[in-house]
Parts: sequence; C-alpha cells; structure tokens
Amino acid sequence: MDDETASLTHGLTCCDEHAWRAFHERFYPQLRNLVRARGVADIDLPDIVQGVYLRVLRHAKVIHDEQSFMAWLACLVRCEVIDHSRRNGRRNWLNERFQQWQEIRRETEGGDAYGQLEDVMRYLDTNDRSMIRRHYIDGWSQQKLAEEQSISVKAVESKLARLRKRLRQMLENPATETK
Repeated sequence: MDDETASLTHGLTCCDEHAWRAFHERFYPQLRNLVRARGVADIDLPDIVQGVYLRVLRHAKVIHDEQSFMAWLACLVRCEVIDHSRRNGRRNWLNERFQQWQEIRRETEGGDAYGQLEDVMRYLDTNDRSMIRRHYIDGWSQQKLAEEQSISVKAVESKLARLRKRLRQMLENPATETK
C-alpha cells in the first residue's frame, strides 16, 4: 500500500487545495504525455487535460497504490480523448450541414422556390408562421419556443414536424390546399 498515493487521492476526494496542487505538479506532465500518445494535436492537449481534471473531480476515489492510480488516469484520458473527438466530429458535421443549408438558402432566395414557400406560408395561421420563421430562419431553439408558448419541447417538436409536412404537401400540390 502506497501511503502517499492514498493520501493524495483522499485529498482529491475531499477537494483539498494542497492535494490538487500536488496532483497538478506531479501528474500534469504525465497526463499531457498520455494525451499526446493517443495522437491528439498539441492545440487540443490543454482542453483534454482539463476534461480529465474534471473527470477526476467528478469521480475521485481513494486509490492505495500509484500503479492503480496511473491506470485509472489512463482510463480517464482515453475516455476524454474519445469524447473530445466525438464532440469535434459532431460540431464539424453540424457546421457542414449549416453551411450547405445557407448555400441552398442563398441560391433559392432569389429564385422561384423561395417565392413558392412564401406563398404557401400565407395559408398558415400567424402563430404557425411565426413558429416556422423563428425556428428555421431566426434560429430559435425548440426549448425557447416551448418556453415562449408555455408548452413542452416535445409539443413544439411535434408541431414543427406537422407544419413541415403540411408545407411540403402544399408545395407539392398547391391546387389542393385551400386552408
């Protein structure tokens, strides 16, 4: 049993400032090396190490030997690297989708499709038209729309789905829509 490691990890569980300082001084270089060994770019190292610190804070436990403590830290590093890459991948995917949408929107704003959409949106009541504009054009979240209308987020999600379907049907068959 390693008394120093047990004392350090006990201090981490108690949020003792001296234990955190000792942890940082002793393990920060090792954590950076573990992150770097996983192929992470140098620019992302500080964010991932910070994420590992937060995981240590959330899941701190008393560990009695340094080898087990290092294995636990390596596991936390692995999890944080994976989560970081997932977040970046999702962010990049969302950014690409948004840019594609913006390009399509710019192309159609001057064209006939935008005019057709404006025409069929006139058949919607004011509240529905406002909800569509706020969510898809102004970028309001479903949560914000739900709070404004004092309804659940799920209700907003369902209503937006019904409105999209109705608009799509009206665009495909304009003669059949009389309101």
